[in-house]
Amino acid sequence: MSSRVIGLGTAAMDIVLQCNALPRADGFAFVHNELLTPGGSCANVLAALVGLGVSTSLIAKIGGDAYGQAFYDDLKKCGIDADYVKVVPGGVTLHTFITVAPDGSRSIFANLGNTLLSLSEDEVVPEMLDEARVFYTDMFPGKPALKLARICQDRNIPVIFNLQCPPSFMCLCGVPRREIAQMISVSSLVVGSADAFTELTGNNDTRRAILEIYRWGQPRLGVVCTLGAQGAVWFYDRETYAVESYPVETVDTTGAGDAFVAGLISAHFYKGLLPLESMRFASACAAMKCMQAGPRLKVVEAQVWEFMKRFQTP
Repeated sequence: MSSRVIGLGTAAMDIVLQCNALPRADGFAFVHNELLTPGGSCANVLAALVGLGVSTSLIAKIGGDAYGQAFYDDLKKCGIDADYVKVVPGGVTLHTFITVAPDGSRSIFANLGNTLLSLSEDEVVPEMLDEARVFYTDMFPGKPALKLARICQDRNIPVIFNLQCPPSFMCLCGVPRREIAQMISVSSLVVGSADAFTELTGNNDTRRAILEIYRWGQPRLGVVCTLGAQGAVWFYDRETYAVESYPVETVDTTGAGDAFVAGLISAHFYKGLLPLESMRFASACAAMKCMQAGPRLKVVEAQVWEFMKRFQTP
């Protein structure tokens, strides 16, 4: 059986600025610490999965600039297969500036560069999926992600689509709502935040927005909605599974959603856990990420189970 999670999506370098507060218009904030670290939602998910014992491979395009070189070197260091990462000489890699307040809240400023979104349909081929057990994408960019998702549908490979950015921002990045709807129609599991789902559907009731997303494509594994500090819900097989978030002292919420998705993939698709237990494991991964600075979860599976034991009722 093929074993890898093949991911197509965001690859970035993050400049994380830990501040005394998030800056307001015409205001000031003090920077206590600066951190240059690899990020990007898709790459974050794959890196977390490697830590949890899952083999991964990234499909993306980066620049040959200093950001791109640092990102590529880190892929090798953390064990993500980079055979399908295209490096463009003279290109500018996506990079972000993330301001983080003491309570973990953040603001993100993205410089898209000129490489990530230039990946074309012609540059992705069916052979990229030969080792795929799961295909994961955040649709950055959209058309090549859709091409591979449709091939996965023909090959019966689960497709996980993470709507990790608001549709309005995705539209600015060249991914229109119709392509998002098309991806939902070919996905096995759709994951997203309450804000993303309500914006996409125009329905401010989160539960109704989830059900509307499900009706659009009826993904066979349902729809997962992350709710931040309120936990997460999974509408699956006409049942709704809900978990609360773990109460932890938050350092940085950046990448918590990515850690959640990585935990869910590991638990459900590789450990064979049922939905509720998979959600608990995923929620623990998100909580542990919130306790760490930077955008990536850095734990191994045994540490997650040990963390969960601390919250079990005797």
